[in-house]
Amino acid sequence: MRELYHYPLDAFGRIARIYLHEKSLDYQDIEEYPWNRKVSFSENHVYSDLPTLVENNGTVLEGCYSIVEYIEQTYQSSCLLGNSLKEKAEVRRVSALFNVYFFADVANNIIFEKVIKKYVSKSSPDSASIRKGNSNIKKYFDYISWLTNRRNWLAGEEFSMADISAAAHISCLDYVASVEWESYPEVKDWYVRIKSRPSFRSILKDRITNVVPPTFYSELDF
Repeated sequence: MRELYHYPLDAFGRIARIYLHEKSLDYQDIEEYPWNRKVSFSENHVYSDLPTLVENNGTVLEGCYSIVEYIEQTYQSSCLLGNSLKEKAEVRRVSALFNVYFFADVANNIIFEKVIKKYVSKSSPDSASIRKGNSNIKKYFDYISWLTNRRNWLAGEEFSMADISAAAHISCLDYVASVEWESYPEVKDWYVRIKSRPSFRSILKDRITNVVPPTFYSELDF
């Protein structure tokens, strides 16, 4: 069986997990921690090599983007990257908004400081970085609201990689209680639809040592 190595509170690992479920591809879930690696897949492996997928034929795919592109081209049971060229461009545009900018502006500031930093550098969280991350949430959530008021899903009428990417990052923030859902009803409605998908069930079961999520993290009606 194929194996997926990932860190549970890493959004890019969550993207790979959701994507594999949406493609109905079975895999063995193996937790790896970037600060205490048990498995090395290359001589120059760095933090970004997680998630790593080992296919049934032994092919090793390092990083979320290589996994998604390989799976999309190899298993065409359902399309999550768009059908037409226009759809593909929009899915990638919205996905990049969250995988690049939201990650840098919001998620990395909050998740790194609240959880990962104590393992990597053995130091206390930087409250200024956390405040910066929290203050940047609004513009992205306002944009999700704008999109969902005009489309069925973030990149168009069909569920896609754009929704997976955004939900993966937001789910990590939700785990550490960094989302004020009452302030963003449209985003909440969209996220409830994501949480209701079978592919998201394993995400909601994630638990990190010494970090307990809020009770509503796993609830579909919150």
